[in-house]
Amino acid sequence: MGAETQTANFDRVTAPIIEYLIKYPVLVAILTWLGVTGIFVVLNPSVMTQANIWGNIFRQTALIGPVAIMVAVLMIGGDFDMTVGANYAMSAMAFILIINQGIPPVVAILMTLALGGMVGLLNGAMVTATGIHSFIITLGGWFSIRGALLLLFSGSARLESDVALMQIFSYEFGAGFEALVLWMFLVLLGALYLVHRTSYGNHLYAVGSDKDAARARGIRVTRTRIIAFTLTGMAASFAGLMHVARFGSARPVLQTELPLVAIAAAVLGGCALFGGRGSPNAGFFGALTFGTFGAGLVAAGASSSWYQFFVGIVLVGAVVFNRYVDRLRQEKR
Repeated sequence: MGAETQTANFDRVTAPIIEYLIKYPVLVAILTWLGVTGIFVVLNPSVMTQANIWGNIFRQTALIGPVAIMVAVLMIGGDFDMTVGANYAMSAMAFILIINQGIPPVVAILMTLALGGMVGLLNGAMVTATGIHSFIITLGGWFSIRGALLLLFSGSARLESDVALMQIFSYEFGAGFEALVLWMFLVLLGALYLVHRTSYGNHLYAVGSDKDAARARGIRVTRTRIIAFTLTGMAASFAGLMHVARFGSARPVLQTELPLVAIAAAVLGGCALFGGRGSPNAGFFGALTFGTFGAGLVAAGASSSWYQFFVGIVLVGAVVFNRYVDRLRQEKR
């Protein structure tokens, strides 16, 4: 009887928490971020309480944040894009080559964004035309782009002169906070508006939940998916531009882990692996969690290999938790 009472009391305590997590799955990412932050503050309070470290955290987050945000949008529609890391590197190197040829910076930026968008458009067209899962198609694209970069370039590419226009990304406000952080938030606001305030967002959720049902309702499923892929490709190239603004150089092997980090960030924030649920906030808070963990490792003097370990643990743990939440949601219906 005592055990039954304890179980009942436990259920009464946890039920409201589970209800909140079902309704607001992004809370998992926020709580994870707070937990990671708390651990490193305890381990190294003298460093983690300084403004400079937080400027560095948000700066690092901003370099992957736009990609994680748009990968979350893509996952709402039930698709993946494994080419984002290779697209990031390709766009960064392409921009440097274009600028070094004397092309005006505005034109170079537009050409780079168009290149990233074309990669996304091609991914979407191939996925919808063949019916093959997007993970397989874009994984093949990842190998193709990365291999081409390695064949074409033996080393890194570097800007031959300063580009004043790139100050719109790299301008520092103080304490390590740079303009690229503001650009990341602009991408987030744009994605939130697109997903939650437009008919396209409603269509995306419908496509992710059930493509056949969405098509029966008159939703143009193919177009909806291709748009999401194109925007994701442009986000990867945009992040590549910010990388060049920050470092002035790029390498063919840049951001090798980005596809898995972006997917892990989105899943951590509550995006379902098979679509129909999630928010751009998921990608942002997931990316912020990984950015905080990476900076915390540096502050603690720990090996960077722990970062990969953390990404793997978070990805598996988030998937298991999301399946648990899905089961509870089904039981409540």
